[in-house]
Amino acid sequence: MERKDPRQIQAELAMPFAPEDLEWRLQRTFEYQGEAKGVAVPYVTNRAIMSRLDDVVGPENWYNDFKPWHGTGGKEAQLCGISIRYGDGFITKWDGAEDSDIEPVKGGLSDSMKRAAVQWGIGRVLYNMDVVFVEVEKRGKTWIIKKDQQEQLDCAYRKMLGKLGLTPAPAGGLRPQPEPAPDGQTAGTQQGRGSNDAAGRAGRASEGKPRGNGISYIIRHARINKGINSISTQLRLESSQGDKLEAFVRGEHPELTVGVVLVDVKLEKRQKDTVVYYMLEKFKIADTQPQAA
Repeated sequence: MERKDPRQIQAELAMPFAPEDLEWRLQRTFEYQGEAKGVAVPYVTNRAIMSRLDDVVGPENWYNDFKPWHGTGGKEAQLCGISIRYGDGFITKWDGAEDSDIEPVKGGLSDSMKRAAVQWGIGRVLYNMDVVFVEVEKRGKTWIIKKDQQEQLDCAYRKMLGKLGLTPAPAGGLRPQPEPAPDGQTAGTQQGRGSNDAAGRAGRASEGKPRGNGISYIIRHARINKGINSISTQLRLESSQGDKLEAFVRGEHPELTVGVVLVDVKLEKRQKDTVVYYMLEKFKIADTQPQAA
C-alpha cells in the first residue's frame, strides 16, 4: 500500500459514509398532538468502520483492543482502543461504553468501538446533523423507528452533507472491491451494505451455522484478554479466500500467534448489536494434531 502522510490519513478516515453504512437509533420519544414521535440519531456501523480502516491504512496497519474498565458507583464498561501504525510505531486512541449484563467479551463492544473510531475522525461529521423527527411504533415494551422512515432519514443525512459541500463515499468502503463469481471470473462490484467486508458476506450465510468448509485462516493479530471471570484469546483472521473477521477463543492460547495458519476450522457466528464476530470452537494448526478450543 502507498505510504501516506498523517494529514492524508486523517482526511480519508473522516470522509462521510454512504447512507447504507449508517444505523439510526431513537434518542428519545415524546407525544405530539396525540401521536408518538421520536428523535433519531445516526451511527456508523462497525462493519463500515473496519472497512474504512482497511481501505485507508491497510489491514496490517491497524488493530483494536478491548478491555474491561471498572468504574466507581455505576456499571462497568468496555474500553476499545484503535491503534494505527505511524512510521515505526502505533498510536492508540481509546474510548468506552457501558457493559451489558451478559459476557465481558460482548458487553459494550459495539458502542466502545464506535466511540474510539470518532477519536480518529471516523464518523465525526455526524455531529453536524440537525434534529431528525421520526414516526415510531411500539414493539413489546420498546419504541422503534418505523421502517417507512428510512427514506426520510437518508434524505436528512444527504441534505446535511450537501450543506457542508461533502459527497459520501461508496457503500462498504472507499474503494469498492469486486466479488468473486462462482465460475472464478471477476464479478461486478456490489454496492449494498457491507458488500466488500467479511462480516457482510458472512452475514449472508445461514444464520447460526458453523463455518468449517476446508478454508484455511492465517492469524493477523492475536491478543489474550483477561477479565475478572473469564479469559479469552482475541484473533483477527484472514481466510484463504481473502475474508477478514474477528474471532475469540475461550481460554488462553499462547500458541495462537501472528502468522500461524489454522485449518479444519469451526467458527460459530455471534452478533452484538451491529458487531459481528465469531467464536473459534475447533481448529487445527497446520501440520499439527487437531486441538479443541
